[in-house]
Amino acid sequence: MRIIKVLLSVIVVLVLTLVGLVFLLPGEKIAGLAADQVKGQTGRDLTFEGDVSFSIFPTLGVATGPVALSNADWSDNGPMFAAQGAKIGVDLMALIGGNIQVKNIELDNPIILLEQDRQGHANWDLFPESQGTANTETAGEAGGAAFTLDKLSVTDASIRYLVGNREEFALKEVTAKLAWGGNDATLDVRAIPASEEVNLKAEIGDLDALLAGEITSVKADLSAVGNEIAFEGRASIAPELQGAARAKLPNPDAFLAALSLGGAGVPATDFAGDITFTKSQLLSLRNGEMTVAGNAFKADADINLAAKPVVTANVQAGDLSLEAFTTSADAGAESADTGWSKAPIDASALGLFDGTISLSASSIATGTLNFGASRLSIDVDNSRAVATLTELNGYDGVITGQFVANNRSGLSVGGKMNVAGMELQGLLNDFAEMDRFTGAADAQIGFLASGNSLHSIMHSLKGDGQVTVGRGTIAGLDLDKLFRGTPSGGTTVFDDLSASWTIVDGVLTNNDLLMDLPNVQAKGTGTVGLGPQTIDYTFTPQIKNDTDTGIAIPVRVKGAWADPKIWPDLEAVVKQNFKEETKQLEEKAKQAVADKLGVTTEEGQSLEDAAKQKLEDEAAKQLLKLFGGN
Repeated sequence: MRIIKVLLSVIVVLVLTLVGLVFLLPGEKIAGLAADQVKGQTGRDLTFEGDVSFSIFPTLGVATGPVALSNADWSDNGPMFAAQGAKIGVDLMALIGGNIQVKNIELDNPIILLEQDRQGHANWDLFPESQGTANTETAGEAGGAAFTLDKLSVTDASIRYLVGNREEFALKEVTAKLAWGGNDATLDVRAIPASEEVNLKAEIGDLDALLAGEITSVKADLSAVGNEIAFEGRASIAPELQGAARAKLPNPDAFLAALSLGGAGVPATDFAGDITFTKSQLLSLRNGEMTVAGNAFKADADINLAAKPVVTANVQAGDLSLEAFTTSADAGAESADTGWSKAPIDASALGLFDGTISLSASSIATGTLNFGASRLSIDVDNSRAVATLTELNGYDGVITGQFVANNRSGLSVGGKMNVAGMELQGLLNDFAEMDRFTGAADAQIGFLASGNSLHSIMHSLKGDGQVTVGRGTIAGLDLDKLFRGTPSGGTTVFDDLSASWTIVDGVLTNNDLLMDLPNVQAKGTGTVGLGPQTIDYTFTPQIKNDTDTGIAIPVRVKGAWADPKIWPDLEAVVKQNFKEETKQLEEKAKQAVADKLGVTTEEGQSLEDAAKQKLEDEAAKQLLKLFGGN
């Protein structure tokens, strides 16, 4: 609208000046006097190159060669307006009746420079403030002539907008048509802000009112590269608006690029809702319905755009899939490595706004884990987001707690969560492709990690936690059969399980696993590589008795998560169950060696030391003999 206002201001100056002189002077005199009139009214220089010609009937026509209007005196960036030529047609009979009815205006290759200085002065304020009101009143009192414009045509225009000598935007190859028969007007604009064509079509209820800063009805449609945004309601050039908006953006990044704006990695989006935008830059959304990356939402929101956006929103989702946001497009191109993705994580979205978003969903799928009905709120402050899980249902249990993502100086993540009644088999299968364990778990978990990829985050994990599991099973191993001589296959059924752990550099260490079975108890110790996705753990099941001396058979679990190897650790079996027998055999062997060597050990002396001493003594005797000693 600002561009239209500037064009009309320039045109009014030209029309009033040229039409007023055309009956009095020959063409060669018109240009000079028109320039003098513009200079007196605006303080700007209007220059013509070539002749100014005109026709009289049936339409009063004025045609110029190259024309230019100088810029404000505080600018040194060249003319505010220049064109290779201008044609103006005025209804002669209306002019005789005292009205100025412009039938058509054609501008050829105009170059328009819109500019503001650091003090906020605008170069499109053509009339000095001290004269503007007086000039308008004088014109009204003297003439009282009505001014209308039927058609405006602009071909191959270039438009630049500068603020403090910094270019805010630039348009090229602009073609525009304005039809303005009465109060209402239609506008059709084609431009190339970057490399793709952008089209704007608008219907304006009262263009006079709109240009005067008043509110009027507006219907507009903006389209580019197969994307479209539409609005129907009321608006002013303040700017302010109220009405129904809709958007169909199969490729939002391409649309933003066509507008010469940077892409934000936004997936395909459809939107419809009632919006209000006020002069104080408050944007409200009501009855919003949108689809983003295949996810359907309903939303109400208030956004303060006066500075960095501050958002307060309530969003309701159905089945929510986050896989498009958590899975890198090239994650599958990492050869045969089954480890965590090394693709960089773009967390810049954390800095786009501050505020609070409440979200509820029927289900949430992250691409790795799957949850049911959930409620959470997200508070964002200066690139740090805190997600408070009021209720996150999944795997027959519920998670509550907080998750933090901080991108103020590199990405870091952390959280403290409580888990109640969560089924292990589904959780571990989705998270680590391990389906051997069943049972409902309660847990308390704390963790912290940093890095710019999932790989670096998982390898930097640190934290602690504890877990208790009720009745459950471990597939692939039957401890009861193991004690009866069948060392492989089957399933272990346990009554309860408990463990605590610490995590350092992505490796979880546990030394107090205790599993209770009807006739057996099992203890465990070892490590789980959360970063490298490996396990090295030893279970030690033991037959229960009153003295806790029942036979024990340690079982080793080692290898990659996807295919761990499980076998009885026979070396540990011998060490744990035959300690006394092993010690007695060692003593017998040592005594046999001593007898063979003729060695007698002193009190506190080992067999090895006694044998060494005897060897030294024998060597000394032989040396004495060699040198003639006794």
